[in-house]
Amino acid sequence: MSHYNGGQRGSFLRKFVSIIFLLVCTQIFPLDFPNFSLGEENAKEEFKRGLTYKNLREYSAAKERFQKAVNLKKDFHLARLELANNYYLLGEWEEALDELEILATKAKNDLLITNKIETLRLAIAGGVTEKEKIYFKTIEGDSIRGYRFRNPVDITFDEDGNFYVAGFDTSNVVKFNAQGTPISNWRGGITRKLERPVSLVYQNQKVYIADFVRDEVLVFDLNGSYLATIGGPGKNPGQFRGPSSICFDPLGNLYVADSGNGRIQKFNQNGQFVLEILGIGNSKLVNPSGITIENQKIFVVDKDKLKVFVFDGDGNTIETISKSEWKKPRNIRILDNQIFLTDELTGIWTYSMLNGDWRQLPKFRDKNGVYRVLYRPFATNMDSTGSMYFVDFGKHRIDIFSHKNNLLSNLDLKIESIDTSDFPNIHIYTRVKNRGGKELVGIDRLSFRIFENDNMTPLFSLANKNKINEKLNIAIVYENSESLKKGKTNLEDGLFPLFRSLHDTDHITLYRAGKDSQLILPDTVSLRDILAKIRDSQAEEKYNFGKASIAALKKLSMETGPKILVYLVSKEAKEDSFLQYQKSRIVSYAKAHSIPIYVLTTNSNPSYEESWSDLTGPSNGKYIYLDGEGEERDLYKLFRSHLDYRYILSYKTDTNPELINRYIKIGIGVDHRGVKGRDEGGYFVPEPR
Repeated sequence: MSHYNGGQRGSFLRKFVSIIFLLVCTQIFPLDFPNFSLGEENAKEEFKRGLTYKNLREYSAAKERFQKAVNLKKDFHLARLELANNYYLLGEWEEALDELEILATKAKNDLLITNKIETLRLAIAGGVTEKEKIYFKTIEGDSIRGYRFRNPVDITFDEDGNFYVAGFDTSNVVKFNAQGTPISNWRGGITRKLERPVSLVYQNQKVYIADFVRDEVLVFDLNGSYLATIGGPGKNPGQFRGPSSICFDPLGNLYVADSGNGRIQKFNQNGQFVLEILGIGNSKLVNPSGITIENQKIFVVDKDKLKVFVFDGDGNTIETISKSEWKKPRNIRILDNQIFLTDELTGIWTYSMLNGDWRQLPKFRDKNGVYRVLYRPFATNMDSTGSMYFVDFGKHRIDIFSHKNNLLSNLDLKIESIDTSDFPNIHIYTRVKNRGGKELVGIDRLSFRIFENDNMTPLFSLANKNKINEKLNIAIVYENSESLKKGKTNLEDGLFPLFRSLHDTDHITLYRAGKDSQLILPDTVSLRDILAKIRDSQAEEKYNFGKASIAALKKLSMETGPKILVYLVSKEAKEDSFLQYQKSRIVSYAKAHSIPIYVLTTNSNPSYEESWSDLTGPSNGKYIYLDGEGEERDLYKLFRSHLDYRYILSYKTDTNPELINRYIKIGIGVDHRGVKGRDEGGYFVPEPR
């Protein structure tokens, strides 16, 4: 075992942690590398080849080798487990479940197998659909030494799971990591010191903060360094009197609720004034205090009028919402198809955009069973896992609620591959998801444990997220039809913004879906080349989207960085285009590797979207009509937002390099917010290069 040079106390603690981990993870079932009798050597060789392919992320080849190993040695349980893992990574989830259930009959008390079965059954069923959230924890602003905040007013999240809390009375912003540990305390710089922050929002590696007293929106980087200012005191366009709330639309335009001037102001991505919304007649704004945007509609809370006004993008009133129970409405957000309105005096109100009913959130019990009341709620927000955060101005605290299943179940930790090409340096690619199938972001290095042959490896590093996500990978599958060719103008106009934004490091592959599937361009960033290939293709009547999709997903799954599967279609493709590989298999494959599926179409018929929704919806993708004026203008930014959230753990092994072809068992454990997960894998000591 490797040790820090930290003395006997550190050594004892590491041994204690190792013992505890082993007590939890010890298996009655023999998943270690077995002994091979005469005539079984071929099973060992097939397993070795399979593991080599898996660690190269060539999952189809690995599956075939593991199948042969299991057929040659029926009780080769480790090979069966790796076969199940490869079925999962190939989107063959039913087959993976079959193999795991065979293992479970041999090992009724094996926690690793049990957890994998439960997780896979949930995934096959569509994930956790339960909406119930239970109290998780409270962050008390007065009790954090060095990171104190009082009268919190707002909270926002970045893509790494960090969150930022604005303290009105303490004139600061406190940054927390995904575990809820404070890591920095911002008060601004010498020239732009925060005075009374009242609203904040994260956007593109920056935090925008509305300062009520300074009459400005201040822009900071994620380390708390001041970058820029928008606005200033006054009533002219681009100036503020008490900015009270800010938000962004999907195109990156900033909206500011200018409470003292009774208006909403819109600024473009360069911070330049674009539009003023005042409202007219009964919808004329008096004291706007909260703002959010959903589906190109602008929702504005007016604290004096006790109403929510809904405007279109040009400032025309669409709807007015009110309830007689509201006394001092403050803020509004739309999260998970629900409107959350915070009223400082009566609490938090929600409106289901699916069921159409308002209700007031009740009191809740903490972990001690004591009822807690939101004293003066100011804002709500939701992180990437679906956990809710309630900001209580009066009690100086943040109350956090999470899905019940996510707090009571194990995490879904999976080892995708183990890279030994730089031996003795080992690089382990892992994913961590909750029971809802959502990837967990922002888990720090200290939350992981690595065991090699049951010995804990304390010295390891976690790869930098920015380096992992340097390259964008797009696989385009086009419908080989005459209709798509006729939509050439739409294709060119719709795709031009994407290709204009591409970097030299980005990578696009082009596949033709005709009667058969074919890789047309293995690597390009040229729109001209893609359009030429589509134009020159001999149009067909049948389209094998299934085969082309699987080929594209196999290639994408080997890449590092954001990965996107894109269909270019017209109106001709039908359900029989997926007979060879059904849509469910394609979705499972895509979800296993967190690859969203986008459908870009030249067909202007909105009803056509439904036929593709079973691909785009479950994979977190979108259906977009290429008309040159819609969401396709921001496709590059949209694609880039699908970050590769894998955790790459690296360490230097103590294994003797002379032990060539010796199997080395790897165990990974993680503990995030008190919920644990683990997985096992392994590698063979490679021959020297």
